[in-house]
Amino acid sequence: MTQTLSQPLTTDWPKEFRSNLEYRSRLLDACDADDELRAYVKEYCKRDILFWIDCFCWTKDPRKENSILPFICYDFQREAIKTIEKHIDDGKDLLIEKSRDMGASWMILYVYMHKWMFEGGSDFRVGSRKEDFVDKINDIDTLLEKVRFNLLRMPEWLLPKDCNGDRDFAYMKIINSENKNAIVGESANPHFASGGRRKSILIDEFSKWENSVAGAAWTSTADASPCRIVNSTPVGSGNKFGELALGTQEKIDKLTLHWTLHPEKSKDCYILNKDGSKTPIEGGKVAYDKWIELGRPIGVIRSPWYDAECERRSDTDIAQELDINYLQSGSPFFNLQAISGQNVWKHIERKSPFDPIPFGRFIKVHLVNIDNKIEVRESKEGWLRIFELPKSGMQYVLSADTSEGLAKRDEAFGVVRDKWTRNVVACANGHYPPDDWAIKLAYIAKFFKDCDVVPENNNHGHSVTSDLKNMDVRLYYTKNKEGNVIKAGFTTDVRTRPLMLDQLEEEIRKNVFEMRDEVVIGQAKTFVYNQKNGRPEADGNCLDDGIIALAIGSYVIKEKPFKPKSDTDGRLAGLAHEFRRPLFSNAGR
Repeated sequence: MTQTLSQPLTTDWPKEFRSNLEYRSRLLDACDADDELRAYVKEYCKRDILFWIDCFCWTKDPRKENSILPFICYDFQREAIKTIEKHIDDGKDLLIEKSRDMGASWMILYVYMHKWMFEGGSDFRVGSRKEDFVDKINDIDTLLEKVRFNLLRMPEWLLPKDCNGDRDFAYMKIINSENKNAIVGESANPHFASGGRRKSILIDEFSKWENSVAGAAWTSTADASPCRIVNSTPVGSGNKFGELALGTQEKIDKLTLHWTLHPEKSKDCYILNKDGSKTPIEGGKVAYDKWIELGRPIGVIRSPWYDAECERRSDTDIAQELDINYLQSGSPFFNLQAISGQNVWKHIERKSPFDPIPFGRFIKVHLVNIDNKIEVRESKEGWLRIFELPKSGMQYVLSADTSEGLAKRDEAFGVVRDKWTRNVVACANGHYPPDDWAIKLAYIAKFFKDCDVVPENNNHGHSVTSDLKNMDVRLYYTKNKEGNVIKAGFTTDVRTRPLMLDQLEEEIRKNVFEMRDEVVIGQAKTFVYNQKNGRPEADGNCLDDGIIALAIGSYVIKEKPFKPKSDTDGRLAGLAHEFRRPLFSNAGR
């Protein structure tokens, strides 16, 4: 071998921009002059993907004056590339959740290109929600143009034999003329990638795929490849990407690329303390670990770069593009900071049925009718969660949403609230047929001092209200503007729905009451403004039956507030209000 380059192949090739460019130039000149060295370098590229990327791969950033740039991996990108490569080799799915502009798409495609060049049997499919995002000639934002752009800048001796760019690097298909590997593009559709088998499939910006298409595509790709790589910033939690990332339905390996890992973005990083003071912190892995330790907060780990981005972005934008926050990025309807202050009460099994329920705990019970008296039977499988047992002198309202009763559909949901404190004192939910649900509501109402029963009367609710009419309960009746009764139950329509939800939103934002129930609090977090129609509703496939029931209760308590039946009741209520525990004071219990 003619040695025309001093130590051309080491693990310590230059990583700084200018010296890297100089090294690349010397390496190419040396390979042009030495066939043996050229073969050696090609073999080295095959064996070490990071050498190939750092010394031969290119990227493009139209925001910069010199837009064509060498891709030189940061440390976090080296780890990410190895993680991607290992999942392809092991045949395992991988989800990549990321802040914007972390180079994720480029990294995935570099791994695909490397295997396309050097490993036989390496066919890949790449997809995004629209064809224009998959491939568009001369548009570097598209997936296959990134591939085409990089391959066309490879030295000829690294490319496949007889490679012809015009022929082999065509629209929506990149062919290796030597080993017949292919990287094929496809836009989102319910049968995405179902034709043929691939070593790996990239599903890009998956959070933005239509929900119906995303679910079907995720199913169809399972047989097409053992390694599906889903890559996206979050857009709420109710889409397929959000479900996978949060592990609500199935488990998948996850790689998180948060902006704190980027050395330029996390320069002069600091922690913003509650009192407004700043604590300096090392950027990169140290800042990232602190972000994880603190529960992945928004706006606590900061840097001058982050501060500048906050000046020009909305809160939702920051959650979505910077801080990988699934709830805030989904246009939440309720104040998430207020919801985060709500304490989820924990289940307890009492030793004796005569024991009180400790503050911050709840019991699960069955309600049974014994000689026309409703009694409690405590059980782990109980269908009613009780946070407070009924108290003399207090008044309650039971508001309820009704479902068809079929599995995998919306649930029936009932919420009991104390009219004076507005706190949630009991909850029940499940897939109950209307007739069974009506009986359960009647039992709950009787147990809670013959409280007001307010079932929604829309759809299957009509059957529930009809049954409740014959059960000797204090059934709510909807009235018109003139005060005349229209029908039994609560009518949710274009007039009442905004009113009841706005009332609930104000109560949550102002910390007026304790929600307590984990299911209700969870649904509040995923209740969002639908970005297409502006309607407040559950995000994607999430449920909102508990929120609707809770909001109906807010409406009715405002309409029919606590009214003491006697001076004694009034004094009792006043004492209850004066001496009840302050909101959210037991977080440490």
